[in-house]
Amino acid sequence: MFHSIVEYYADSQDRCGYCKSPNTNFSHGMWAHSMTVSDYQDLIDRGWRRCGKYCYKPTMDVTCCPMYTIRCRALEFKATKSQKKVLKRFNKYLVGQGTNEKSESTGDGNRKMSTCSSEADMAEGVEQFLESTNVPQNINISNIVKADEDEAFADAKEQSKDEPNVAIESASKPVSNPLDKSKPKEINKGEGYDPAKAPSKKAKQLRLERKMEKLKEKGIDINSLSNKNKNKDKEVEDFINELPDDVKQKLEIKLVRTAPPSPEWEATMKETCEVYAKYQTIIHNDKPEKCTPTKFQGFLVQSPLLEEHSESAPPCGYGSFHQQYWLDGKLIAVGVIDILPKCVSSVYFFYDPAYTHLTLGTYGALREIAFTRQLQSVSPALKYYYMGYYIHSCKKMRYKGNFYPSDLACPETYKWFPLKDCIPKLEVTPYSRLDPDIDSVDDKYPKDDDINYVPVLAKGVVMPYKTYKRKSKKSNFEELLLQYSQLVGVVCAKRMIIVSQ
Repeated sequence: MFHSIVEYYADSQDRCGYCKSPNTNFSHGMWAHSMTVSDYQDLIDRGWRRCGKYCYKPTMDVTCCPMYTIRCRALEFKATKSQKKVLKRFNKYLVGQGTNEKSESTGDGNRKMSTCSSEADMAEGVEQFLESTNVPQNINISNIVKADEDEAFADAKEQSKDEPNVAIESASKPVSNPLDKSKPKEINKGEGYDPAKAPSKKAKQLRLERKMEKLKEKGIDINSLSNKNKNKDKEVEDFINELPDDVKQKLEIKLVRTAPPSPEWEATMKETCEVYAKYQTIIHNDKPEKCTPTKFQGFLVQSPLLEEHSESAPPCGYGSFHQQYWLDGKLIAVGVIDILPKCVSSVYFFYDPAYTHLTLGTYGALREIAFTRQLQSVSPALKYYYMGYYIHSCKKMRYKGNFYPSDLACPETYKWFPLKDCIPKLEVTPYSRLDPDIDSVDDKYPKDDDINYVPVLAKGVVMPYKTYKRKSKKSNFEELLLQYSQLVGVVCAKRMIIVSQ
């Protein structure tokens, strides 16, 4: 049985990638040597995210730009008019219409799901963190001894630096594609999308509805009439599947497992690194030395998530993947995702800047939502699309509200609430308790005795904290362990193995 093994490092204070303040971004962090998908699912539901193998949770009540975990209800998702335009125009591109079209870069087109450039900044900060703390890169669970409560420290053999061996499997999913470069609808005063407002209806649609009502009054069966507004009820999948067989350009989306590295990933690693370097240097103006293959691997390839296959899992299994977008055999975009028991979690999205006119950011998000729904058809519990963090105080990050309906997690009770109901509170103050029930509490908050049963790894031996406490002279570890248990929740605290410091 696989286990999560983590090292907790408490508070950190860094530069904010959103408001650019030099030292106002506060968070808690831990290095994950390995992590089960169930533990990570529970962690992201409590506000954690990962950057490579580093997991972090913003200190919401003090950080400058509070980051709320956002999820889209994929099964209920309805594409907006502008999102449908993206799909339609990409279809036109594939069939050979408008192939030379160019458009201005838009907020949607530059979408970096789960992040803005701050995620890349986080990766650089993680590198400095590892150098300063000397975190050992690998711990092999197979060489760890499980101690009984009454056992003292055992002399454990030196641990191997190899990670747990797990089976390698990859999956691929070819598909046809649509996308576009149209200008988004202008928004008043640059304040971004407001989910609280109902979408306006065009006069043509209102006239059509009035006609339908009159026909119903006359006893005419309107279901037998042709739908004159076919585009209104189209799903993302309808646009994907409507392409003819004889397209001018073929789009194929391949799902490749990156942790552990699959043969498919290793065969395409060079092309992927090249697209990433182009994206970061041109779109984010990063210096080339920040976009090396080594930095890319640490940021978007290495993952603590353990590959898992079970009866409830989709055929590809759970874990970390890249979705590669191949246009006529050329790699043009990559979506970095984690497939978890309840969701597809978007980590990052990057593309070849030569295809900016295709609004690939929005297109990739729509395809990931469609992919979530496809997985849900075989894994019923997997029905959400996690978009990382929603940052209302950063106007350019409000675009995630365009993927409707979506929910935010309350930073105090970790219960979910519709984004449209949260907007009024966030307009008043950047940090807000989103749960309106004043009596509601975090039901995974540890009780006084729970800390005694947190598994601790010391000198190659795993034991409950109450055993460790009798044998150790580290007086400050209990305070650290209590904070860790409160942040990860009692369920994860009792399942995950924390390394003694």
